[in-house]
Amino acid sequence: MDAVSIGTAVQDTLDVVLRGEIDFTNAAWIGQTVRTAVADRRPASVRVEMAEVAFLDSAGVGVLVEIMKAAEAAGAAFRVEHPSSRVLDQLRTAGLLAAFGLA
Repeated sequence: MDAVSIGTAVQDTLDVVLRGEIDFTNAAWIGQTVRTAVADRRPASVRVEMAEVAFLDSAGVGVLVEIMKAAEAAGAAFRVEHPSSRVLDQLRTAGLLAAFGLA
């Protein structure tokens, strides 16, 4: 199973689903995949679903920031949804809850 899948569930919203471990081994690939999708599709909003993420390291946090910046550059809204309590704690510690639409 891929760590990322991209689709359009709601009109003009790019749905990004992350799964498993998002870390230094796959963060660059995930970031590039999502940045390309944002640039190609130019959605009105980007939604990152994280319910299936078991682990997120600093590289994983960094890729979320990259995706947020790509959305902003495309003029799209950005939101992270359904992080586990562990991932939510990491994002809280990093001071990113408001930026990711979680506060």
